[in-house]
Amino acid sequence: MSTDDGTTDGASNGAAAATGAPDSPWLDPAALTDRVVDTVDRIKALTTDNAVLALRIVVFGLVISALAIAVLLMAIIVLVRIFDAYLPIGAGVGDATWAAHGFTGIIFCVLGIGAWLSRRATSRPLVFAAIIDLVFVVVIICYGVFG
Repeated sequence: MSTDDGTTDGASNGAAAATGAPDSPWLDPAALTDRVVDTVDRIKALTTDNAVLALRIVVFGLVISALAIAVLLMAIIVLVRIFDAYLPIGAGVGDATWAAHGFTGIIFCVLGIGAWLSRRATSRPLVFAAIIDLVFVVVIICYGVFG
């Protein structure tokens, strides 16, 4: 078919293709590649990135929990050993282990009560419980060392 300017329909498309400017963005390889890359990135942001973040939280949470449990157990062991050595009960180290365990239990109970009372209000009861525990420990140790 010929047009008014004397060219055929195929010739006009060939001229556009010859200049390197296609009529449709679907025919441009660079635009098509950009569209595919953008689509893949958008899907990755919605799925894989969220899954990686959730798994990182789980893994780091487990590692931190394991380390916190180890530190807590070591702290309890050190406290019991210190209280066993300095409590004024028994003839020496190792004689008052039951008292050291009881003393450590009382300290944690007082701190737990303070934490329980401060769960909805300010942290004032917890600070007060920590001060009571500190005074109690200092008094008992001073009595054991100087008594």
